[in-house]
Amino acid sequence: MKKFLSILLSVIIAFSLSVTIFAKSTDDKCDCGNIPVIFVTGFAYTELVANAGTEDEYGAFGVEPEAITDMITGLIAPLLWMLVSRDFDYFAHRLSADVMELFYDASCDENGVPKNPTVDIERFNPPTAEHYKDDYFTFRYDWRKDLFELAAELNDYIEDTKRLTKHDKVAIRAESMGGAVTMTYLKAYGYDSVETVVMQSSAFDGISTITSLFLGDLTINSQSLVNYIGNFMEGNAPDMVFYRAIYLSLAKFVFNPVVALLSAFIGSIDEIVYDECIKPLFGYIPGLWAFVTPEAYEDAKAFMLDEEVNAELIKKIDRYRYEVQDKRDEIIADAMANGVGFAILSNYGKGALPIGEDSVVQSDFLIETEHTSLGATCANYGETLGEDYVQAVNDGHNHLSSDGMIDASTCSFPEITWFVKDMMHTWYTDGYDEFVYKLIYNEGQETVHTFPEYPQFLVNNQETEALEPLTTENSDTQSTKVNIFALISTWIEQIKNAE
Repeated sequence: MKKFLSILLSVIIAFSLSVTIFAKSTDDKCDCGNIPVIFVTGFAYTELVANAGTEDEYGAFGVEPEAITDMITGLIAPLLWMLVSRDFDYFAHRLSADVMELFYDASCDENGVPKNPTVDIERFNPPTAEHYKDDYFTFRYDWRKDLFELAAELNDYIEDTKRLTKHDKVAIRAESMGGAVTMTYLKAYGYDSVETVVMQSSAFDGISTITSLFLGDLTINSQSLVNYIGNFMEGNAPDMVFYRAIYLSLAKFVFNPVVALLSAFIGSIDEIVYDECIKPLFGYIPGLWAFVTPEAYEDAKAFMLDEEVNAELIKKIDRYRYEVQDKRDEIIADAMANGVGFAILSNYGKGALPIGEDSVVQSDFLIETEHTSLGATCANYGETLGEDYVQAVNDGHNHLSSDGMIDASTCSFPEITWFVKDMMHTWYTDGYDEFVYKLIYNEGQETVHTFPEYPQFLVNNQETEALEPLTTENSDTQSTKVNIFALISTWIEQIKNAE
């Protein structure tokens, strides 16, 4: 009997120990149900500063206004001399030297290494144990660095987040350049630590206007300039429609001669400015090469860099171009095959930056919609694809927007790509964030058919800041049809409120 009791007691003790051990391992994991979210920021989200955290700290890229004022003041005499003597070269040399001096602290050498080793991001937000629903940790980084170096920093940040929050995986919100950083992370470190990725206006396919700069194309398109400034005249309130109609009727008459003079001036100094300023200032920064479109990469590299002088830099940017950018579809497909929920959000309805011959395209104010959507067929800004246009890829689903501007069937991943009209680049509203978190917290792989309230084509309601399904009724967000009675009523109401 004693022997039996001893055996029974031993079994009970062993079982108790195993339960204790199991309970401890369970306690080591957070069961809050809210996966920690990491926001991978975009280009220059955080300022670069020299001597960070000391009394001698100063801006390295977000240059102080006084420094810019001093530079402009110093250029007045050379500018006047140029106008009198027509000596454009002297002014070009002086302008290039002053700009290089102004941005010296943010510049890199011919190998893509920062010239001033004291320069770093203004602040770093480390993860903490506390994490909440509809909130995120912000991953900030030095955007000048090589993309694989940034991916390593993101990997460390993710591992720290997992350790502190006691979660096995994280969700990622990646905006603008953060999309390129995230894609590089997925390529280098795989998918085991990531549950969901939401790409927000991401630059993982480059930016046409930056590409134009790297190809030596400084063409300023007059119509694009009109469109770009018009971006700020948002919504269809009666007074806004009136102001927009007046602006568009007069803008060309103002901008056409200005653009003609400016283009002639740029054409007179661009060769010197490129050689002495643009190439060594922008071309030597590894991170900026993420903004060059794949099809133009080799031409841009040949124009901006020297194979011998920039050999080390070329190794860095080639790696991103051919291991990440060239494999973008493969990386996303592999991530999804390994259980990662993926969503691509692309904005449109805004005029593009007015630089380059192709600047009349559909945009989100900064990045062209074709690129943030990975291949959508888009009408030029202010135009439609045409009444006779037929969806390019017949996959059994409708991928044409009701305003006739977008054909999503040509996207690399049309079933997981959403479009938001009238949402500016990274200027997100509460309604937009609500949708993002819907994508993050919903289980499984969502598609454009998952949520009735969030179909493939959405519009940002300028008044409520909510996302609504795009329809033929709400799609005309750039109307110039003035309603006189509504306009007068609006003005009367404004006068009453002012009193």
